[in-house]
Amino acid sequence: MSDSILIDTGDLRFIEGHGQLVVKSHGGRIEAEFHNLEGPRFLTKYMRGKPVELAPRVASRICGLCYTVHSISSAEAVERALGMKISEDVKKLRNVLYMANNLRSHLIHLLFLSIPPVEGLISALRMRDMNIVRMGANILSKATELIEVWGGRSVHVPNVIVGGFGKAIKCKELLRPIHDLAMLSNDAEQLVRYALNLELPELERYRILAALKRPGSYPIYAEEANVAFSDGSALSPSEYYEGLEEVSKDYSTSKHVYFKKSEITVGALSRIMLNKRYLSSRARELAEEVEWGLNPFLNIKAQAIEVLHYMDELISLGGELAEIPPENLKPEDIKAHRDRGTGFFVAEAPRGTLCHYCEIEDWKVKDYRVYTPTAINSKSIENDAVELVKRFKPIGSQKLRFILEDMVRSYDPCLSCAVSLDIYE
Repeated sequence: MSDSILIDTGDLRFIEGHGQLVVKSHGGRIEAEFHNLEGPRFLTKYMRGKPVELAPRVASRICGLCYTVHSISSAEAVERALGMKISEDVKKLRNVLYMANNLRSHLIHLLFLSIPPVEGLISALRMRDMNIVRMGANILSKATELIEVWGGRSVHVPNVIVGGFGKAIKCKELLRPIHDLAMLSNDAEQLVRYALNLELPELERYRILAALKRPGSYPIYAEEANVAFSDGSALSPSEYYEGLEEVSKDYSTSKHVYFKKSEITVGALSRIMLNKRYLSSRARELAEEVEWGLNPFLNIKAQAIEVLHYMDELISLGGELAEIPPENLKPEDIKAHRDRGTGFFVAEAPRGTLCHYCEIEDWKVKDYRVYTPTAINSKSIENDAVELVKRFKPIGSQKLRFILEDMVRSYDPCLSCAVSLDIYE
């Protein structure tokens, strides 16, 4: 029986990378296909046989938005494989870079990829309140500066290396961009309130949410955290990794990732739903104004809440960072540790739970795998597309197409990251 195409979005606008959503009728059933059209780059395959020191540098090239989290996660995975124990000060600085990266990524998505099309605009330059754009751009600039000061560059952060940091910079140098962020704190709150007032479609569909969880904190980079699920269960990072499964799709250059053969959804909404009580006081107060639920469109508002949370956290850490002596951040000698092993690291990237895995032999990479949030969320995007078509079909395919595009954008998909899932023999 031949397929009948109900809706084809064509090239999706306002997303990172090139993608397409196709909804079909097959034998009376509605099915959706989320196509990743990015060309495969085989970066993880390239790592095989290379010295372990290169892994973070190559991993940072996976994406031009998520480079910091990929670089740090790669370094952490290698360190675990080698049995290296990094200092608490290194962890603290890596956490700062993680938050700055997530803050920067959220702002780019909200200002330029999400809010304009939700308001029916073709560009952020046509928003009705350009002051919001200016505020967001100023915060974005300071977050980028923070990454540049400690990461060594505004992109691909070469200062993040296995065992610590390559170039020791006085932590007091971080205080200037953090002080500048503090001066923009009220602007951030205005931007968040603007996002929370957006009118979004209603689409409640049951799914299991997943995110890192640790009592007493809102974890994005934390080795002591477990992976929690909205059904009340929780697993250690190792148990979570063991449940991940790569599934090839003939219509996409990236694989989908299932958890124990089932769909899970990750991202800012999952983090808010599972960890809202641990947000900063300002962010939590604003979060209480939102009626949270299993509506993927709410991910936009969840990202806005996180913008305020990350800013508050970065500002509060300023005093602690100034007291870190540079010698505490120097990298350890790799050759002083074992020459083989396996390691993985689970963290919260901007778009959701990210996992890096590596196998090392003779201080060289034998195998490397990356499980990205977009690859995990691809199944949820398809299921939501089917549900949208079922519920909103009477409004007509043209209007429905725009709603489908907004739904995909609400996940903030990063197709450059997702295509890093290479084909293995």
